[in-house]
Amino acid sequence: MKSIDNPIAIVTGAAQGLGKAVGERLVEEGCEVTITDQSELVLETADQIGAKAFIGNVGDAEHVRDVVDAVIASHGKIDILINNAGEVFPTGPHDDWEKTILLFDRIFTSNTKGAFLFGRAVAATMMRNKAGNIINVSTDHVKPSPNSARHHGHGHMDLYNASKWALNGFTFDWAKSLAEYNIRVNNLCVGATDTEMLRKWSGENADPNWVKSWMRPEDVAGVIVDIIEEGPNGRTGDNVGLYAGFDCILPPAEN
Repeated sequence: MKSIDNPIAIVTGAAQGLGKAVGERLVEEGCEVTITDQSELVLETADQIGAKAFIGNVGDAEHVRDVVDAVIASHGKIDILINNAGEVFPTGPHDDWEKTILLFDRIFTSNTKGAFLFGRAVAATMMRNKAGNIINVSTDHVKPSPNSARHHGHGHMDLYNASKWALNGFTFDWAKSLAEYNIRVNNLCVGATDTEMLRKWSGENADPNWVKSWMRPEDVAGVIVDIIEEGPNGRTGDNVGLYAGFDCILPPAEN
């Protein structure tokens, strides 16, 4: 990785899918990578891609502290944080009360609290080193594609959408608060990507033309590398949109 000497990275939610692809690409770019996931599959993935692994829930502050402290103890710094961990379930105002409470806690823990905890945990070491990159993986529900008929709307996913919109608050505030330390913070608003989670969500009868349009995880991982390689003067506080059916390339910065 040209823009960082001896790059050290953490990727959350990396047992499979996009997180695994990002971890693998960062290893290929010369990074020392630590991946974390609540699935024990993360151990196998780490062996496959040449990373270190931790098992735990990103919403557990003790787990977050263990991961971050271990990486700092081993390498003295953290240059890159990819907050990829997240879950999605169909939810809405028709749900019964018990389901509402259960899924609120689960989705916001995975999608929002985890990004918050890891971001806050790495910020101190990044400020000391006066450099860093934090990328929060969001969704095209936050930033729809140019030809989308929806304008920031998607039925039956209220908790997922709200949890991803909340990332804007962290990303935009951190981008300003950390700018003086040369720390860049961005959202990656990713559309349909061919992962295990999306295939499970879509079911066996998904429209084959839609499936054909899905982005490849390795291509999205390449865009993440491109964001990092913009260097200290690159974009920050940006929502980077990637969409199924479009070229999976880094668009120009909007700010």
